[in-house]
Amino acid sequence: MLLATGCLADRCLDGAAVRALLEELHLDRVLLVAHEHAEARELKGLPAAGVRVPLDAAARGIQLARSAGATRLVLSLSDQAELDATCRQLFALSRSQPGLELTLLTPAAGPLAAAEPLALLFEDLAGQGVGYWHRPAQVQALGLDPVDWLDRLGRFVQGASIDDLAAGELGLPPGLGELDLARTAALLGRRVDIALDTDPLPEPALLGAALASLRVAGFP
Repeated sequence: MLLATGCLADRCLDGAAVRALLEELHLDRVLLVAHEHAEARELKGLPAAGVRVPLDAAARGIQLARSAGATRLVLSLSDQAELDATCRQLFALSRSQPGLELTLLTPAAGPLAAAEPLALLFEDLAGQGVGYWHRPAQVQALGLDPVDWLDRLGRFVQGASIDDLAAGELGLPPGLGELDLARTAALLGRRVDIALDTDPLPEPALLGAALASLRVAGFP
């Protein structure tokens, strides 16, 4: 299980704060979440599995990944992202950064917020090894069937960000909303990285209950 550091708000790139929360939650790896104005401190030596940034901020993500020794970028797409332009951008990025794994998050809206165009994107980039980072709560918010979605995209999945949603609000700790965690765990299986990935929280230590909910549901 990965801890996505966005729960720490402005301290999301503060190595000391990240290490303290990892110890408190008994987790051993992180997905660094690069909020726009967060200052990076003491990242060297963090057990960072990757860095999550918007695609348009990939340059910053690469810099942070190098500082932390991470080998993966988890890239979110804007609502305006279109298939052809995004393919070209990712192809160029992949060619310029050998050894860095690129994965794309489920978009919140726009032309690529559907299984078919996303699958076409991954198929076009198959030679570059670009993968898919699943966000089940986002798929549910889009009103889409998770089985149909993963039938089309499951072969590209390399990881997943797990948060919860209620009344259309995403980013909640798992177990506090509408997402069927047990069904989600069964659909994903045990073959991918799982990140506990919530919006900023006033008391990140409360994520202990969310971790318990994920493990009861069958997440590794």
